[in-house]
Amino acid sequence: MKKFWKPLLFAAIGVFALSSCEDVPAPYEIPGGGGATPEPIEAIETTCAEAVELTNALGDGDTSTEVYSVTGYITEVVGEVSRNQQTFWMADTQNGGRIFEAYWANLPEGVTAFKAGTKVKVTGKLTKYVNANTGKVTAEMKNPTVEILEGGGDTPAGIEVTCAEAVDLTNALEDGATSAEVYTVTGYITEVVGSPSKNQQTFWMADEKGGGKVFEAYWANLPAGVDAFKVGMKVKITGSLMKYVKDGKVTPEIKNAAVEILEDGGDTPTPAGTEVTCAQAVDLTNALEDGATSSEVYTVTGYITEVLGAVSTKTGTPQQSFWMADTKDGGKVFEAYYANVPTGVSEFKAGMKVKITGNLMKYVKDGKVTPEIKNATVEILEDGGGDTPTPTGTDVTCAQAVDLTNALEDGATSAETYSVTGYITEVLGAVSTKTGTPQQSFWMADTKDGGKVFEAYYANVPSGVSEFKAGMKVKITGNLMKYVKDGKVTPEIKNATVEILEGGGDDGGSGGGGDTPEGDVTIAASGMGLTNNTSWTTVTVNGVTFTADGGGNQNTPKYFDNGSNLRMYPKNSLTISAGKNIASIVLTCTSGSVANGNVGAEPGSVSVSDPTITISGINSKTVKISNNDGSTGAASQIRIESIAIKFAE
Repeated sequence: MKKFWKPLLFAAIGVFALSSCEDVPAPYEIPGGGGATPEPIEAIETTCAEAVELTNALGDGDTSTEVYSVTGYITEVVGEVSRNQQTFWMADTQNGGRIFEAYWANLPEGVTAFKAGTKVKVTGKLTKYVNANTGKVTAEMKNPTVEILEGGGDTPAGIEVTCAEAVDLTNALEDGATSAEVYTVTGYITEVVGSPSKNQQTFWMADEKGGGKVFEAYWANLPAGVDAFKVGMKVKITGSLMKYVKDGKVTPEIKNAAVEILEDGGDTPTPAGTEVTCAQAVDLTNALEDGATSSEVYTVTGYITEVLGAVSTKTGTPQQSFWMADTKDGGKVFEAYYANVPTGVSEFKAGMKVKITGNLMKYVKDGKVTPEIKNATVEILEDGGGDTPTPTGTDVTCAQAVDLTNALEDGATSAETYSVTGYITEVLGAVSTKTGTPQQSFWMADTKDGGKVFEAYYANVPSGVSEFKAGMKVKITGNLMKYVKDGKVTPEIKNATVEILEGGGDDGGSGGGGDTPEGDVTIAASGMGLTNNTSWTTVTVNGVTFTADGGGNQNTPKYFDNGSNLRMYPKNSLTISAGKNIASIVLTCTSGSVANGNVGAEPGSVSVSDPTITISGINSKTVKISNNDGSTGAASQIRIESIAIKFAE
């Protein structure tokens, strides 16, 4: 035994766990900070390997009664410093990989951040953490004190390999495993994914400049003085290989790699591609494997037929998606997904003749194939956009529109344009401006009380109209779409133009312009008008008011475009209020994200059957729903896709 000092508050470690949608949860609260007067304790000296064996002998979720001092090298630092704490992995050798975790370890006085390569001694109690969602065991020490034994800080040199060799080595690993060895992979950046965040950025690389997406550097660290990675750069990345698997698809990668820039080739222009038409591009794409990207670069010429959303600058480069065809009225044939907006052009417009260049990609979701080029460079050949009016569609009733839609293949969109006339019977969510254009969804029918017959999904709100209201008589124009989810068909027009024929809004229907609906309502999280990844307090949709509260967690309820869900983290609450008594509420959630069943309601009784949370017996105008789970990760969250509210008779 050997005497060691540690803070008085060590016994309180782990009480105040917070969660996060990021890889590393928020740090644990430490009352009084990290400078309390130490007291003598006895610590058992161990290696990392011994610490893992001792931890594995504990019961799932248990913490040792003894205090241990584990000596080893930091092999990977996870996340940034927060509240003078930082998480890292360690092993008995510098290249030993991720063996034992120091979870939100306390930074010693005078140390601003932990660094890979440093030899350390961590002191505390061992915990056997088990992920409730995956069953994966992590041997760790929560909030340990740390003694720096040797400076380190330079990422150890890895075994030199090419991108192709790195892929072969990664494929030989078990699914989800990380290599024990450290490798240095040299190649060219072929695609940059997203903009820099917290001095990190993701990119794909290959052994040649035009080699496509071969190996991924996931949230690689930007070298000092480099603002962003660029396509064409020759780089050397160092770290442990990881075989990441999702939905059966394998991604070979290094996470949080150290990066050395060998050649700053970021100004190299995109190579000219093989010239093809939109129809030819579709045939070439269909010949690829599902999810594959062509090794060749192509240049596709055609007309923009539909622009999707507003210009986005989240990658640092203005980008916008659009559909194109070989003729101006050719419909949705080939997609330019987040194409780069050329200098001097504010946005893409329907009617423009363009030439787009990049690698073809066969994107598949729910069995539906989308032929596309992602992040294409674009040359404007003819600026024919903006002045071409929306074509007048074939006039049909709601019932006729349903019959025409049902005749389409699942997921298909009609080549013809239709104008559907009817009455708005239910408005779904508030007006959203996230695409730059005010939009709102609604159901319509051939009569005011005809129910939910045909959907206008995110229809464009006309100029001078603040919102759609039940009872309005409207004409919507666009292409019919047969949307299918879980076997259920929704006939709809997406992003329709709308002409108001009769004002309405004060009579009939279930919208009511903000008053409590006459009937039951179902509100999609995507229709609540919330901004992506942004804290909010109160929003009213269809006469129902939603109030969010963090409950002491630094992560408050937020809506995310990715997954189209509203996320409630542990300790969060969501209060739902209406102008009449609520009988029951059903939350439809993302599978595996129901707070491990630890959901509370006041008033009401809760029943959880993943992915559904049912709250019955409310009989009140207000109900408070709480996330009472104490673990971390996606399983500890409530990720709400829709909220169905049934009112008392």
